[in-house]
Amino acid sequence: MKNLLVICTLLIITLNSLAQSKISYEKGQLFSENQLGIDAFYFVHQTFADAFYMTDLYKQLSDDEMYSILYNAYYSVTKEQKVLVLIDQPNGPKARLAFNFMGNTEKLGDILVLATNFNNKSRVFEEEVAPEQSIYRWYKIDQGKLVYRKDLYSKEAEKENRERNSYSLIGMYLFDDNFENDDKVKPLLDALLASDKEDIEKLYGYLYLGEYWLLQNDLVQAEAALEKLKELLTNSETIPQGYSLIANMATTELEMMKRFNN
Repeated sequence: MKNLLVICTLLIITLNSLAQSKISYEKGQLFSENQLGIDAFYFVHQTFADAFYMTDLYKQLSDDEMYSILYNAYYSVTKEQKVLVLIDQPNGPKARLAFNFMGNTEKLGDILVLATNFNNKSRVFEEEVAPEQSIYRWYKIDQGKLVYRKDLYSKEAEKENRERNSYSLIGMYLFDDNFENDDKVKPLLDALLASDKEDIEKLYGYLYLGEYWLLQNDLVQAEAALEKLKELLTNSETIPQGYSLIANMATTELEMMKRFNN
């Protein structure tokens, strides 16, 4: 029995070592705070989906591995030092995720860039990828927020989102660069979830409610909203099965924030 326990312990250590060895970094030192002044929630929200779900890496990485990547990027990237993450692939070149600061750009000012070697057309990582086919994102850094370029505030975008459905305006107010509309998020959420809107709209309501509570650093309320979302998915007769990916992504985001808060 004692020998069996020793063997099991060694096996666990070996597997953990193998898991860690498939991820390597080219970066500078780790700091105790983010050197670009980005709030952890906005960093996680914007980068985890693009880095892991847009590239299918979520299918091969554990929550701990995804957290390790985000943690090293968040606490190592500086104005002078980028972070390059290398992830071994079963076939072909390593996956590359590069987090890089660019200052005072013409259109967005200071930005964070996430560049990958993932070909969005062939759905594989390649040594060289044409710019128009690669997953490449840039986000505006604005007073702690990280704002995707397509989420920048404009009156035209606000009007379009208001007319589109009951939840698009909520998403805009949560993640745009207009701080004056932040206080409108919770009342709009409460109204949506108390309404008789269709299940698909309520689904996004619970999704954004979870995001709202994560932004407030209330993990208990965020998890409760996620459970409501999952319950709705299970019981609804009108929401297509493909929307289960939303629950998967929301679960991953919550797990990342739990680890950042430990």
